[in-house]
Amino acid sequence: MLGTFHNWMLILGRTLKASGHDLQAGLETAGLNVSESGQGRLPVDLTRRIWTVAEQQSEDPVLGLSMLEQIDFTDFGELGVVMVAGGSLPQVMERIARFHRLLTDAMYYEIVEDEDTLAITIHTNGDPHWRAVEFAAALIIRLLRFRLNPPLDPLSVSLAFHNPAGQAAYEAYFACPVELDAASTTLVLPLKGYREAPMGSEVARQFEPLLEQKLATLESDASWSAKVSQLIRQRLQDAEPTLADIASCLHVSTRSLQRHLGGEGKTFQEVLDETRREIARQWLSGTAGKLRSLTELALLLGFSSSSAFSRAFRRWFDMTPGQAAREKNLR
Repeated sequence: MLGTFHNWMLILGRTLKASGHDLQAGLETAGLNVSESGQGRLPVDLTRRIWTVAEQQSEDPVLGLSMLEQIDFTDFGELGVVMVAGGSLPQVMERIARFHRLLTDAMYYEIVEDEDTLAITIHTNGDPHWRAVEFAAALIIRLLRFRLNPPLDPLSVSLAFHNPAGQAAYEAYFACPVELDAASTTLVLPLKGYREAPMGSEVARQFEPLLEQKLATLESDASWSAKVSQLIRQRLQDAEPTLADIASCLHVSTRSLQRHLGGEGKTFQEVLDETRREIARQWLSGTAGKLRSLTELALLLGFSSSSAFSRAFRRWFDMTPGQAAREKNLR
């Protein structure tokens, strides 16, 4: 099940309390019975409703940023220790990207390093609330500023959501130009001066085996269709993933993967189709950033031909790509 563990609700509750609001009371009024001390993942649709309640209570245009004032890294247990004692900039981000699923699988991070910069793109699974992305982007910078010396400022930030009321606060916090309604949420960071690990970074390595064990347990509990869908999302922009590609990533044979998916009432092709459809729906609804063209969407979904994309699009939404283009003002 895609979702997020309860840790973030502790921070959200403290944030609302600091402004005179009671998150639990708001949730009960909305008919949501969620215990802050509960265990396990909260499904994405439920977390989206919790964010909505919190927004209505606080009316804070940058709620995700405000939550940083209530951060206690011990909320994240051993993962918190690893995050704040990580090492160099590339090492910290590599660990965050590797262990983030201990907190949520509603997002994953793509990291691209070149000679001068490190670009971090936040991708989403299952259409989480855009406030979750706002919080995640701000939290990454909070962690890096806590750990690195001198404190790090991004070179640029792109946010894949529409929140003009927060523009000034975003630019003040990130200390760089911020683009809203972007195609993706991406933080571009400078590497000069941040390649060397500061003192104390060896602490993080001592906790890695424990986190690896927890991650392995979590992965084993996840459904096969969820694991396949996440891998498909990560690989679609390069080419259409095949059953053999995904099976190799999961360290199983193609026959074993087919058998596991069949036990959940799915085929590989069905999971591929459902994943593509969900990504397309997010982009067309505007919840995954600004879509500049349907050609861009076809490439994003890994289609090798326009005819294959058009057939799938009509099957998903009962309209042609051209009709969608006219409705959405796309090229």
